[in-house]
Amino acid sequence: MLKEPIYLVPVDFTEEASSAVRLALDLAQANNGTAYLLHVVGKSSEKVAARKQFADFLESYTKEELDLMTSKVIEGDIFNDIGKAGDILKAALIVMGTHGAHGMQKVFGSRAVKLISSSATPFLITQGKKEVDRIKNIVMPFSFAKESIQITNFVGAIAKKFNATIHLCGFHDKDDWLDAKTKSNQLVVKRALDDMNASYEIAHLPPSKTYNQDLVDFAKSIDADMFAAAYFKEGILPTPNNFIQGMIENELNLPLLTVNAEELSVINSNYSFMTV
Repeated sequence: MLKEPIYLVPVDFTEEASSAVRLALDLAQANNGTAYLLHVVGKSSEKVAARKQFADFLESYTKEELDLMTSKVIEGDIFNDIGKAGDILKAALIVMGTHGAHGMQKVFGSRAVKLISSSATPFLITQGKKEVDRIKNIVMPFSFAKESIQITNFVGAIAKKFNATIHLCGFHDKDDWLDAKTKSNQLVVKRALDDMNASYEIAHLPPSKTYNQDLVDFAKSIDADMFAAAYFKEGILPTPNNFIQGMIENELNLPLLTVNAEELSVINSNYSFMTV
């Protein structure tokens, strides 16, 4: 019987996957849960070799860490089956390492973005270049779009669990009507976080044409440990969210907590991120 909450980790036996496993183990230990390691192969004939790779991959972990893990190899398609596995397991998070976007992926979106868009389970994405030994400051950008604040329940839960502070960073739009909608969204977020008794502060970033860079600079100034931003489609075309891609690849190498906003509502989600 798996202990909940369950942290699902897609594993491809790389250093980035190892970093994701480490993060999932830290969460499992903190919440008395399970790190569920999953490797997807394209053909049934590849399963034996993959299980051998898994055995080699797990050799570096202690008995105590292995007791918090479950590992499995399945045949399928990673873009379809990771999200399905998250649903079936009722995973609290999918913790994933990313190699970033390369070549044409920068045009069409990285594999990480494609996975996020195909799942209702929240993701915690790490570039594998920064150890996460604490979570004290979380930067949460949002805008006039209602989808941008549909990460609130999840970021509030993690902030409360780790006694962290959420820094709300609203985007300033030169259009007064859109800027007013951003301020309205800020009020919604504040009410939700107050109801959760989660700690937060309002970050007053100046109006700027370089919002992404301003976020990174602000995160650096407060020694942030994590970004938290909702994924949603931009415009009327089904193009990947370029903003989220930038957050995934942020130059500070901070993990990103994100969720497919189209699958959620801000306050009425029946989904529990973790025990608090």
